Amino acid sequence: MSVPWPPRRVLALAAALVVAVAALAALVGEAAGPGPALGLLLGALGAASAAGTDVGVRPRVVVAVLCAASFGLGVLSAGHPVAAGAAVAAASLAQVPLTRRAARLATFLPVLAALGAGLPLGRTGGVVTLWVGVGALLVVAAATAARAGAAPQPVPLAEAGRHALATAVVAGVGTTVTSALGLGHGYWLVVAVATVLAVSRDETAGQATARVVGTVVGVVLAVLATGLAPTAVVLAGAGVLGVLALAWTAVRETRWMAGASSAAIVLVGASGLVGRASGVALERLLLTVAGAGLAALLWRLESAGPDRRQTWT
Repeated sequence: MSVPWPPRRVLALAAALVVAVAALAALVGEAAGPGPALGLLLGALGAASAAGTDVGVRPRVVVAVLCAASFGLGVLSAGHPVAAGAAVAAASLAQVPLTRRAARLATFLPVLAALGAGLPLGRTGGVVTLWVGVGALLVVAAATAARAGAAPQPVPLAEAGRHALATAVVAGVGTTVTSALGLGHGYWLVVAVATVLAVSRDETAGQATARVVGTVVGVVLAVLATGLAPTAVVLAGAGVLGVLALAWTAVRETRWMAGASSAAIVLVGASGLVGRASGVALERLLLTVAGAGLAALLWRLESAGPDRRQTWT
């Protein structure tokens, strides 16, 4: 299967943006410590879809603010399984007005909430949350100044609400269960759910399967990298994947973007910037497969229904 590489100009713009964010994160890490650097990187990743879609200044700023708010909700709920699940569900539902303007505009809000609840931040949670907002604002400001991004593809309200509700139920319940079981890293499940559920009801089974496979393979490779490579190499890999994810977003190649963005999120979250690179490989893999499987099942049930409005991914 050939790789649909984005045009060179798109890759160059994405690379420039990612390099700028990485350089700033390195400076922040030297001056303020690894926690703020982690927050800046997560905020940039969380707002990447908004940066890659030309929806104007206001929606992009709203996405950036919601990135910080979602992560902050997760931080406040840390250690409380039901509250953590509710935070992820609330972040999922917050996608509705944004999804109406453009598909995938705020896909990673529930992921950020799950990361806030699952990462071992301790007393630094508030500071990291602020830097999540800084990273998100930086990315959307740069994309706006460069006049970059693909044309938006609006989604009908019913479709946006259905997608948000399905994400809220599966990701929220999944976070509650994994937190209650003491797994502590349920965000791997949420990454898979958020990525795979951003699928049109009219998408073919082959396309949906490709998105599931891309998500699982991307996270599996990220799991191996975080277990075998040092932090610097892991973060460099996340940067490369971030470039590809942003470029594929701009050209609407969402199946390949799914694997790249999912792997980048996992690499940054499990890089060891905050505490030890946490969790075991088998746990990460099982959570990813479970999340992707649940999301794919919901897609199949919905696509078999009588109401098949047109939507976009």
